[in-house]
Amino acid sequence: MMSGLFHNIAYKLHRVGFYMYSVKYYYMDHCHGMSKIKCLFESIITNLKIFNYRYGYYEYLEIPITTKCSLRCKYCSNLISYYKKKCDYDSTILINGIKTFLRCIHNIVYVRVLGGEPFLSKNLYRVLRVLLKSNKIQRIEVVTNGTIVPTDERIISILRNKRIIVCISRYPIVDYRKLVVFLKENGIRYRLDKMHYWMNYGNTKKRNKTKKELMKQYASCNHVCKSLVNGQIHLCPRSSHGTDLGIIKNNKDDYLDLLDETMSIREKKKRINDLFRKKYIMACDYCDYGTKKCKKIKVAEQIK
Repeated sequence: MMSGLFHNIAYKLHRVGFYMYSVKYYYMDHCHGMSKIKCLFESIITNLKIFNYRYGYYEYLEIPITTKCSLRCKYCSNLISYYKKKCDYDSTILINGIKTFLRCIHNIVYVRVLGGEPFLSKNLYRVLRVLLKSNKIQRIEVVTNGTIVPTDERIISILRNKRIIVCISRYPIVDYRKLVVFLKENGIRYRLDKMHYWMNYGNTKKRNKTKKELMKQYASCNHVCKSLVNGQIHLCPRSSHGTDLGIIKNNKDDYLDLLDETMSIREKKKRINDLFRKKYIMACDYCDYGTKKCKKIKVAEQIK
């Protein structure tokens, strides 16, 4: 009970953090030619809507664009090691899913583009171009393990956009200094994200938990990392990638198919709100996160 309460408070603090970033970015992007006090007040009031999903204000979405990766992390939370054939996601489905999602929302603080390793994907430029065309996205993060230095001039050029930041995961097994030098030389904003440990979510076998156990686990879960895979919004990467891999049974109550042409945009907006308010999902039955079985482990341990 106390663990669930603690994590519930932590999740609410996460949302406060996203709100503060949202206020900051709104102020930075909208205050040209306005009174600073007036703009700050407008930013504070407008972004309060992030605390109620029915207004269409959201915190965060992950968009995996490929399962190709330059590392073989044993405990990858996105289950990339489970993909036998690594490939880019279908670009048409990917783009249509993004465009439909953007039609369903009013504002989102962060969109994270990741993989696998996004700098290995042919989808990267097209995805970034589509995201940058929308004024509903405050900031875009490209998450890399630091092993690949991009050479495509289109990628290099688009990464210079002020709304994009390259986030380098500071894995102890990777020398990312070459990438950092490259980003500095090309005027590309970046951030080094040091991780002291990972969490082991456990294997992908079904645990057969009770509904009460699933609800308790979900209440103790971060569940910030909403994930868009194959045109479907899932509440976490284990749900999206587990369903994609066929490991987790396809449960349509646990995600929204943005490409379902039988649903109107209005219906999809409501489904997103309903989805984000769920008390648990079946993917929880294939995961240990939010339970005592979930232990700290070494960062980016490789499969031998």
